Amino acid sequence: MMRPLLVISVLASGCAREREQAPRALDDVVHALFRDWSDEDAMVEHTLALTDWLERRGDSDAAWDGLRLSNLTADDVHDVDDAPGTDLSLHAGLATAAVSDFYVGDHAELLVEPDQTWTDPSSFLVYDRRIIGGDERSFLGGEGAVHTDNVIEKRTIGITIPYTVRKDYRWIPAPTPALVGRTWLTEAGCSDNGKNCVNQSFGVDVFIGDGQDTRRLYAVWLEVVSVADSLLDEDQKIAMIAKGNQSILEATDAELALR
Repeated sequence: MMRPLLVISVLASGCAREREQAPRALDDVVHALFRDWSDEDAMVEHTLALTDWLERRGDSDAAWDGLRLSNLTADDVHDVDDAPGTDLSLHAGLATAAVSDFYVGDHAELLVEPDQTWTDPSSFLVYDRRIIGGDERSFLGGEGAVHTDNVIEKRTIGITIPYTVRKDYRWIPAPTPALVGRTWLTEAGCSDNGKNCVNQSFGVDVFIGDGQDTRRLYAVWLEVVSVADSLLDEDQKIAMIAKGNQSILEATDAELALR
């Protein structure tokens, strides 16, 4: 989300450079992971392709900086109930990759917790996760899927935006433990003055075991309207998404380090 303090940080740090476009192989597989999430055979194929890419390029500086993704299409989101008024031509997508020092099963344990404010405790007033489908016990054992509903209130310097997202996660029967999640906004939200809104949020979250480590890919497509929009050019907006992705990956490892 585009936050005023983060705007100042991005502008001051000079990190608002142009991000590279994701190579076609990565762009295609990230779209496919969202589109085919319910098709187990297809997901095995896509996960193997992404594993190969992450092993070759997932720890590069460009992958950590963030790689631009093409927009989602109606075909990509055909089986999700996204927020009313969604216009897929208006969002921006970015994928960020990194290696986590923690086992993929440890990541899975975090995903079923009802309180997800640890992802950004300085700004989440509420991040309540409720499992609405799947078998939690099987999921924690490395099989099956969980479907979750998430009620969020995010607050920054006096501005609160409420919104609701679905986040579903499933294990993929691959040679190494692999877990893929997808996210979509089901109810858009705005601040009380209507000037700061989350209109679109889609995501793919991938965890692929590599021994006791986990290869991560965190991809989002966002459309956020902010009072800061007049201060930002396209590269600066993308830089803010990049910073948000990095913060999620870092916060996850920081939380696991406390366990």
